[in-house]
Amino acid sequence: MGKNYKFIAITSMVISISGIICSLYMFYGTWKGSSEFNTIPDVIQFLFFFTPINLSFTNKFDHLEIWNFVFYILLFIGGLKFIKTKGKETRLVGFVFSVVFLGSIIIFLQSLYYKIFSVKWAELSALQIFYSVFGSITLAMFFYISLRILKIIKSQKEIDIVQTENKITVTDTPKWQRFFHWMIDLTVMGLIFTPLVISLGYSLMKSDFLMRHESLAMFLESRWALYFLVLFFIFIYYPLSEILFGSTPAKFLTESRVVNSKGESPDSSTVFLRTLCRNIPFDALSFLGKRGWHDSLSETYVVKEKRTGFKTNRLLWILPVLAIYLLVMFFGKRYYSEYKAEVEYKEAQSEKISFLKSQIQNPNTHQLYVLDDYNYYGDGILNLGFKIEKIEGNNVTIKRIWGRSYSEAAFSYVKELYDQQKDTAKTFVIRKDLLVKMFPENRTELYDHVKRMDYFESGIEYSIENIYDINAPFLTAQVSKDDNDYTNKKSYYFTY
Repeated sequence: MGKNYKFIAITSMVISISGIICSLYMFYGTWKGSSEFNTIPDVIQFLFFFTPINLSFTNKFDHLEIWNFVFYILLFIGGLKFIKTKGKETRLVGFVFSVVFLGSIIIFLQSLYYKIFSVKWAELSALQIFYSVFGSITLAMFFYISLRILKIIKSQKEIDIVQTENKITVTDTPKWQRFFHWMIDLTVMGLIFTPLVISLGYSLMKSDFLMRHESLAMFLESRWALYFLVLFFIFIYYPLSEILFGSTPAKFLTESRVVNSKGESPDSSTVFLRTLCRNIPFDALSFLGKRGWHDSLSETYVVKEKRTGFKTNRLLWILPVLAIYLLVMFFGKRYYSEYKAEVEYKEAQSEKISFLKSQIQNPNTHQLYVLDDYNYYGDGILNLGFKIEKIEGNNVTIKRIWGRSYSEAAFSYVKELYDQQKDTAKTFVIRKDLLVKMFPENRTELYDHVKRMDYFESGIEYSIENIYDINAPFLTAQVSKDDNDYTNKKSYYFTY
């Protein structure tokens, strides 16, 4: 291959390594959780421009990157095989770059739609415009690279012909491999087009376009929209692959190609007829007979190329890899989440204990204590709290505040209750030395209510649940509506 060999080898390794790094970083984000993974470093964000694969069956964050990772791993292994065999083994490289080629077209169409109908260029910063333009340039670059690599690979391939004294026979692709083609191509098609459907769906939901076109909205909600999309995708996927290269992604894996009755590449009209016949009901099962319907009706054949690498059945190792991933994500992520939640819970409780300790040991007239009753089991009890009004030596004067569902109440609710009752609340006197002993030393004392006291001479003991600085300012929000332009406006102000 000469220069072509180096070009394919270097390109395969650079793209696969960049993709693996970005995928692993996204896996890290998955384990951290989407709520804690909102920003991506500039270096990784720039590296994402050189990851041309965008595959998924879902928009769930937990599984967003697995298929990209699988294909980058395949490209990395394929690149190593390609280098080891001096350019003879091209199956995995051809397979992945055929996916890159088709994916680049779909991403381009999606990008074009957003740039024309959604992007408000006047509101973008110079950096955002640069990223948009640079993304389009890299997309065009990957389209060209994948097209060139696939053309080079196909130019090196020959049909597997068996010549005897009496006749020349072309080797047909076995039926089990034809079934393999159907499964792999169906999977790849779904992986390529699902992100497009999800993205366009979100875009339409956010716009008022469907509200202005009720009939279109009803069509998109019907099963006919699904049939139309499948038909549309099929007429992109198969004709582009078989006209340009004679092979779909799955056929690159099995080193097969589509030919006409003369053993030549079929013309465009024949390929479109072949694609149209694929939509005949149960066509996928027809190849279990002598010839499949889309083969016989279009007078085409799927034949083998001369094998230059390992046997196709070795590719089945991908299945256990995916199974291991799913097990790790299902069980490992769940156990990790439970462990992480437990750690965070313990940290939060430790912080609460430290806070209560510091507050209780330093009582002052700004504090309002939230209490939790310990040994009263009646119905309809009103939880209680108290506000420190005065400290004189060892005597602490408090005002009792009533409030239903008071425990763990928000600050705004606590302050509202205090403002309502501060002039009429009953006053009690407690000992400061007893109060400062009420902080829990550990989580057991906090939840078993070990430290408790009868603050109101009622025969009911209470533990301290929380403490608020009642004089602290807090932020409230008021939403108003301007009837002139029908836009919502928010006003914020501090209350003391």
